[in-house]
Amino acid sequence: MKTWFRAILLFYWATGSLAMAQQGTLAGIAVKPENILFVGNKSISSQDLIAIFRGAGTVTAQLSPEKLDTYDSHRINHSLNMILTFYHNRGFIKAAVSPPEIDFAASNPVGRAQVTLRITENNSYRLGEIRTNGAQVLSPALLASLLNLQARAPVNLSKITTGALAIQEAYLALGYLDFDVKTRVETRDDKRVADVVLDITEGKQYRLGKVEMIGNSPIKDALVREFLPFQSGDIFGKKAFEACLQFLNELGTTPILTASDVTFSYNRSQALVDVAINLEGKSKK
Repeated sequence: MKTWFRAILLFYWATGSLAMAQQGTLAGIAVKPENILFVGNKSISSQDLIAIFRGAGTVTAQLSPEKLDTYDSHRINHSLNMILTFYHNRGFIKAAVSPPEIDFAASNPVGRAQVTLRITENNSYRLGEIRTNGAQVLSPALLASLLNLQARAPVNLSKITTGALAIQEAYLALGYLDFDVKTRVETRDDKRVADVVLDITEGKQYRLGKVEMIGNSPIKDALVREFLPFQSGDIFGKKAFEACLQFLNELGTTPILTASDVTFSYNRSQALVDVAINLEGKSKK
């Protein structure tokens, strides 16, 4: 008769994701797909969840085929995060996964470990309203369009995060370098509807101050300045500066310049950015 004992791995919530408690780490154990069990999942099949659990991070980690069924603390933690993300992107924004229960035979653990994961799905929420606080430059309608969310569709937390990045890019292009946006989801449980709220801090709009050319170039400094699509007093937008750097390279300054060849000095009280461009390429020396 084989003896069994149960090891419960403790996890805790930290910065929105699961992290392994520092009470010892789990070394590599072999877990066959048929020994990965899910309990409480109603909306997503166990087969799909097993596929996510096994596949999470295997490509980036470059795991060999013989290692696909071997797990350590980091891999289990990553797999649980991916399962939660899968739920959160299908409207189950309050879904939770309990600490995994790992059973294995003390006499012969290789290939005999069994992992049980208990899922609490809770309700699936559909998108209600999109509300904004603090926005003056861009209209609520434009901000909502940048989120790219579909009305009444299941709330997708990854799309909200990606949309917030698109909003940030739009503000940076307009010179709002101190811009900040925070997103939150407020649920209306009686209707299974969730509203997305954007809390926006726009800050000041920055403009270009001085432009300094450092080093020698085959083209005279005055001529380069005359043709630069980026002049003092212009809005300091990220895209505009990237276009300026591209122009210098097309103009024939040598060597090819990259962002590492540029130094920025910020004057936040006057909302100005001074730029120094090393025409000889400081990163090449």
